[in-house]
Amino acid sequence: MKILHLCDSLNPAGLGGYESYLHYLSEHLVNNEHVSIVVTQAPERDSPDFVDHEYYRIRYLSGNFLEARKWEFFALPEDKREKEASILFKENDLELNIETLENQLLDFIQEFEPDIIHAHSTYIVFNRVLSKLQERGSLGDIPMVATIHGRPKPLILPSGERTTDFESFSEACPFDLVLAVSNNVAEVLDEHLSKKGIDVPVLPLYLGIDLSVFYPMPETKKKWDIAFLGRLEKMKAVDLFPEMLTLLKQDHPNLKMLMTGEGSLKSNLLDGFDNAGVSHMVDYLGVVEIEAVPKLINQSLIFIYPSREEPFGLSILEAMACGVPVVTTNVYGPSEIITEGQDGLTVNPDDVNALVETVSTLLNSEQHRAQIGRKGRETVEKRFDIKQHLEGLSSIYQDLVVDAKLS
Repeated sequence: MKILHLCDSLNPAGLGGYESYLHYLSEHLVNNEHVSIVVTQAPERDSPDFVDHEYYRIRYLSGNFLEARKWEFFALPEDKREKEASILFKENDLELNIETLENQLLDFIQEFEPDIIHAHSTYIVFNRVLSKLQERGSLGDIPMVATIHGRPKPLILPSGERTTDFESFSEACPFDLVLAVSNNVAEVLDEHLSKKGIDVPVLPLYLGIDLSVFYPMPETKKKWDIAFLGRLEKMKAVDLFPEMLTLLKQDHPNLKMLMTGEGSLKSNLLDGFDNAGVSHMVDYLGVVEIEAVPKLINQSLIFIYPSREEPFGLSILEAMACGVPVVTTNVYGPSEIITEGQDGLTVNPDDVNALVETVSTLLNSEQHRAQIGRKGRETVEKRFDIKQHLEGLSSIYQDLVVDAKLS
């Protein structure tokens, strides 16, 4: 089967949940004799037409370079963004981009001839492109499925209109089926679509972890006491880290923290470490290669992920698969993964004192860390193996293809 994965955006730094998910999923699809290709918008004005990875190709469509200009905008210091926005973006940018992408995507579809189109969090661009192609009758009987990887978030369109990504998604939803990465996301999305009178089935399907990549490495020497690998954004609660380290330093003066990732809070966060006098406790590695993540997790005693808003939690699963105990929050996706006190520990969002207390408890007990880590690995093996996910996804693909041919 030939699968066309379609994404509005892929972070050029390789960050984010579905970038990692597509990377490992493609390997398993290919090993099961499928063909996997990812199509997205060009993140730079001089992006190549494609980039080849071992098991898949990323194909870049330029459109009117709206996506490239978006990343140029985010690269600006925050105090300069408002002034530059009117230069970088025009009111009808989105419409012009969609119009250009219609023809570019159709050309690629006619060349690739996919059996199925699988869109990923296409809230703004490619859901509209697919809708227009569908209206033109250009897609024939190719079935389309979308996976929604997040909960509803505020959204500002190039015209300046303020909306939400779920609202934008509901305005153009040409899909035969919508998958959600957690029960919570499925419930919220189904309710939203129902209110809009959109009769598309929504099905929860947990993502999976490659257990041959993420596994305990007992021979690996521990370098860090705690680790955070993720986006440096407010929803991840990384702004709590300076205060957290200040409090932890009282009982753990030699504590070392690993931090990786990129995001809008990076500068403020690093300044916060300096102002709190804890920057010497942090090893910030910036953006790291996907292949480096399993060893970095294994080199850490504890993995923290204190998100305020988390639709699922692939990073949480990666740490659990490595047998490293996780401290996260008891919200949304994490609450569907963690059984408190057994395979992980949870705290309330924004409760930095509880976070510090929980981390300290684990730091003070090697036996407790080992027990939580072992149970965490067992949970991932039972519930979140990517092979189980692939079986479910392949069955969905097959059913949609058969239904399309019979209709």
